[in-house]
Amino acid sequence: MSALSPLFLWLIPLALLPVIIHLLNRLRYQTVKWAAMMFLRSADRDASRRAKIRQWLILASRCLMLLMFLLALSRLQSKGKLARFFDSGSNLVVILFDRSASMEQLRGGVSGRERALSLLNQGLSELGPGARVIWMDSVTGELMPLPNAIDLERLPMVKPSATSSDLSAMLRSALQEIARAGVTKAEVWIPTDRQSSAWLPDGANPPDWSEWTGMNTQITLRLLDVAEVVPDSGNRALQLVGSPVWNGENLTVQLRLLRDTAAPESVPLLINFGGLSLQEEIMVEGPAFLWEQTLPVQANQNQVQATFALPADSNPADNRVAISWVDRGADKASVDSGDAFVDRVMRAALLPREGLREIVGNGVVPASEIRFQIREEMDTFSPEDQLWVENGGVMLMMPTLAELSPVGTDDQGLGIDSWDEQSGVLATEQREPLRMDLLRIYEATALPEEGEDLQVLARMEDNSPFLTLQKIGEGLVYRLATLPLRDVSNLDAGYVIVPMLQRMLTEGGGQAQRFGTHSLGSVELGPVANWQSMGRPDSSPLLDVDSYQSESGILALNRQELEDRSESLSVLELQEWAKPLDLRVFEDRSKVDSEINSRFEFTSLLALLGLIFLVIESWLLTRNIRRPSKTASAWSASA
Repeated sequence: MSALSPLFLWLIPLALLPVIIHLLNRLRYQTVKWAAMMFLRSADRDASRRAKIRQWLILASRCLMLLMFLLALSRLQSKGKLARFFDSGSNLVVILFDRSASMEQLRGGVSGRERALSLLNQGLSELGPGARVIWMDSVTGELMPLPNAIDLERLPMVKPSATSSDLSAMLRSALQEIARAGVTKAEVWIPTDRQSSAWLPDGANPPDWSEWTGMNTQITLRLLDVAEVVPDSGNRALQLVGSPVWNGENLTVQLRLLRDTAAPESVPLLINFGGLSLQEEIMVEGPAFLWEQTLPVQANQNQVQATFALPADSNPADNRVAISWVDRGADKASVDSGDAFVDRVMRAALLPREGLREIVGNGVVPASEIRFQIREEMDTFSPEDQLWVENGGVMLMMPTLAELSPVGTDDQGLGIDSWDEQSGVLATEQREPLRMDLLRIYEATALPEEGEDLQVLARMEDNSPFLTLQKIGEGLVYRLATLPLRDVSNLDAGYVIVPMLQRMLTEGGGQAQRFGTHSLGSVELGPVANWQSMGRPDSSPLLDVDSYQSESGILALNRQELEDRSESLSVLELQEWAKPLDLRVFEDRSKVDSEINSRFEFTSLLALLGLIFLVIESWLLTRNIRRPSKTASAWSASA
């Protein structure tokens, strides 16, 4: 609430002027005791009490009348129903801001995200000075305090994106922050277009919020419904179906076009392939259309990137898809040792035979997909090996014979004391655990325990590392402290080393697919600054659909398919989703450019109240409090 003429607010003490005049008038009279009047006052005590009440009512009416007129002259105003919606006096306000692709849908020429910012700026201006505000957006998922009187549109974390959002996870983080703050009253503001994929991303049932109702904090959810205005028509969404398929000469890409109309039309498709811009006309019938696009690949070309785009429409965030393909060769894993005999032992161990081992399937010999190398030192990398690992290769490094030293006793050696069954090749998820308890090590080398992204997976009985894992770029490097030679360990028996290598093949195959076509947010990118767009200089791998390149390869990122789902939740469904939390919905049915910024001025209302108090004062002045007695007076009766 504000005043257009705040100077009159300084005159509000003048509303006490009738009280001051009343007190001054009382100083003009002196009380004189008179015996006859004492009997009269005793006889008319009730009338005197009513007279005092009338005088106080007249005095109060005059003060209130002056107060109303002064407030009317100051022209108090508020921002309409939205101001009343936000005027809550909360100690803590947490804003959950949805930056998903669906919020870029235009309504009346303005996107849902832009309208949400306008409503939030207006709501923040109505908060009291003691309220603390915390911000969380759907892209970063980080809680950040907001300073007072800030313009949200200037913040970098309000910009559009082609990502998806999970409001259930965001609300849970907000409630945890409220519980940590320990305030008495808190609110969560959620601007929303009510898209079901944001509230129920996996199509599951509404979450259970009952655990948060026992707090000592009064929690209110305030939803700003930006979906009430009908969206602009003429929207098309382009989707990538699956991953590109390589047949040795061409890349085959499946695309799907979704429309909000079933009328036939010719849609221009813009293709950027290898730096060349092409345009094709796609004849579309019906609301959904699926087709294949073939891209030729040259014989010496081992990296391919392409983007497909539609002309801008009412939601530009869903008009673009990207693909990338990298030929990484046949090798999925590498075994590096310092001895040729060790290599022969490893190859022999991988030959198909009876025993305790995992099955690769389809009759593929694992050794055909593993490269064997001999290196003199355990931690030396050639530039080619470094790039191979960074691009997603999986490497097993073993020491040379010269690096081994006896461990334990001569006849017993050392066993494996502990190992991590949650990580790397030792993980037991959907597969049998490796028999690490059967291993005996007689000679080993010392492995480093500290390093960037280094993890110790297994330790020997003397607590020294036996197997470590280090993440380098997109690849993995395993290090063993011993060799599969009968005199130094029983690794050559095959019940550990064979399934370990086979799992490395699986990891290498999975890592090889990391550099390809993925959804935004599904890949750990490391430093984002290392990734540069191959199409648009202003694209970000955290926000935008595009193909990106770094020193370790190329990567295409697309929005998630669920962002193209048009299903939305009703207000009743949102209230069911939030049970048992107190949820209040602000349904903005106004035009975008009118009521959102309109203000309600109280001048007429205050002037009317002033006139009402003036009428009350006049009625009290003319009211005859003393009523004449119907009986004859005492002196006339005795005369």
